[in-house]
Amino acid sequence: MRVRVVAPGPPGHGVVRHAALVAQRAAAHGIEPVDGGAADLTHAQFTDALWGPDIAAAAAAFTAWATGVPRPLVVTLHDVPGADPDPARDARRTAGYARVVAAADAVVVSAEHEAAKVAAFSGRVATVVDLPVPAPVPGGAAPDWADRPTLGVLGFLYPGKGHAEVLDAAARHPSRPRVVAAGGPSPGHEPLVAALAERAAAAGVDLVVTGALSDADLTAAARAVTVPVVPGRSVSASGTLATWWGCGRRPLAARAALYRGLRAC
Repeated sequence: MRVRVVAPGPPGHGVVRHAALVAQRAAAHGIEPVDGGAADLTHAQFTDALWGPDIAAAAAAFTAWATGVPRPLVVTLHDVPGADPDPARDARRTAGYARVVAAADAVVVSAEHEAAKVAAFSGRVATVVDLPVPAPVPGGAAPDWADRPTLGVLGFLYPGKGHAEVLDAAARHPSRPRVVAAGGPSPGHEPLVAALAERAAAAGVDLVVTGALSDADLTAAARAVTVPVVPGRSVSASGTLATWWGCGRRPLAARAALYRGLRAC
């Protein structure tokens, strides 16, 4: 079977990396991923940030593109709306995702609670396929910040991921552990680094933001952290959690629908 794989965006984006990993594992089972030309099926990855500057533009771009691709069209949804603390933003994103679902022949999500949200806003039944756990990449440099106890958050920095809450937790602990953000800011969120540094300084907490890391250095960082943390409460599905697992770590996680479901498995 030849499958056209579509995941527009920079190669370092989590969803694009996910698409590449899925294509790699599909190829191992005799499925041939293709970028264009004749295909038996099209598989697209959708999160609004990859398809447009806002959800309305992203949904319009996806639905226009979907009219001319080989069918059937399967879409895997990421960052599924339905729990945003901003009701107006949640409504906009829900309407946009409903348009994307309507344009596809089949829908895939990464968690049961995501499937429930898709059913609620579209009436469609989504297939749940768990996020793959990536293999660790050896050979990374030993980090120079591991000379004292650390709390570590893995991956891109963006508002709502929970770095601020981890800083506050470190400030409350008698030993004031160092906080390590193993990654760099998502595009457009560069000012967050300075804001977190200011918050850390005010609380008397040492903050290390590593910036973008190679896969090998990310593995080394994940293994060097004293206490790994996944602090985001509104997460839809978590490639970061899968990365921690792939590195042999079992992080502390915030109370969220995704993690409650995983604990129940």
